[in-house]
Amino acid sequence: TDRNNMVEMADPSVNYPVTSEKTLTMFTNAEIVWSSDDETKTKQDLILSMASSGYYNSMSLCRASPKKTALNVLLNNAPASYRGMLLRFAPGEYYYMCTRNNNFSNRNQKGRLVVRNVPGSKLSKK
Repeated sequence: TDRNNMVEMADPSVNYPVTSEKTLTMFTNAEIVWSSDDETKTKQDLILSMASSGYYNSMSLCRASPKKTALNVLLNNAPASYRGMLLRFAPGEYYYMCTRNNNFSNRNQKGRLVVRNVPGSKLSKK
């Protein structure tokens, strides 16, 4: 019953995510090209969906559903599969981690995403 989420980190040498929007760039600079959830529309929705493993997919629905069981800190009640999303990231270097698969002393799940702008590429923004 493994669950995963994706949250931005400021530095790969640390074992905790960025906790304030003031330094978030990975998702705030990304474009949502396609989402399996019609409710995931804004950058805030995107950050929430990725951090909660899809348990919450929109800030407005999150606020409008006070009776929904709160997300378990270990993501135990999050969906077993993430429904999917296609993103176009802005050029840059981003660090991310999964908070569930992180035991500060003996394991972590981290990554680095490097996005380069290639002039003339079909994937580059016009």
